[in-house]
Amino acid sequence: MEFFKKEYPEPPKIDIEYVSFGERLRTIRKEKGMSQDEFANLLGTSKQVLSRYETGQRIPKITQVQLYASRLNVSADYLMGDSAEEATFNSLCKGDHPPFYKIFIDVTWEMGLDIPGIVRVTGLTDWQVRVIIIRQLKDAPLPLALKLSDTLGVPLEVWTGDQMYTPRDISVEAREVARAYDQASLKDRNTARLALDLEPIKEVKQK
Repeated sequence: MEFFKKEYPEPPKIDIEYVSFGERLRTIRKEKGMSQDEFANLLGTSKQVLSRYETGQRIPKITQVQLYASRLNVSADYLMGDSAEEATFNSLCKGDHPPFYKIFIDVTWEMGLDIPGIVRVTGLTDWQVRVIIIRQLKDAPLPLALKLSDTLGVPLEVWTGDQMYTPRDISVEAREVARAYDQASLKDRNTARLALDLEPIKEVKQK
C-alpha cells in the first residue's frame, strides 16, 4: 500500500469493495451476453456449479482457476479477483468514468502514437496493446496504470477517468530522450551535454 500513501497522503474516506472470483465470473459472462447454461458449457462445468461459484457458495481449486482462465483467455490472477491494492485503486475511480480502453485510445491518439509507437514508448508488448483495444478493457489494472503514468507522463487520475487528459507542450520523443538521459551513465550524459555545448556534470566523490 506504499503507493497509495505516497499518491494520497491524506486518503479520502472510501468504502473499499473487492471483486471476488464469483463476481468476476458473472461479470465476464454478462459481458459475453451468455446464459449460465452457455457459460457453464464454455467452462466445461455444470450450471449448478457455476451458480454456486457466482453466489460465493463454492471456492474453486487453483487448477480449476487456471483451466477457466485459459478458456476465457484471461489471466488466473485477474479471474481470482482483486488484491488489496487493486480494490483500493478501483474504489477510487468514479462509477461513471469512461472505459479505460477509450481513454487509452484517446490519449495515445492525441500523442500521435500508433501501436508500434505505444510499444516502443511504454514497453508494453504488441499483444498487450491489442488486448486493451480489441477486448475493450473497461478498467486499467493497477500495475498497467502505473506503468502508463510513468512512461507517458500522464497523471494516474487520467487512466481512472477522474481527470481529463491535457496534451503537454513536450513531445513524446522529447520525453523519451529525457528518460534515456536520466537513465544514462555519467559519461554518456556528459557526451550528450558536450554535443549541446553545455557544462559537463562533475562527479561527486563520496567522502
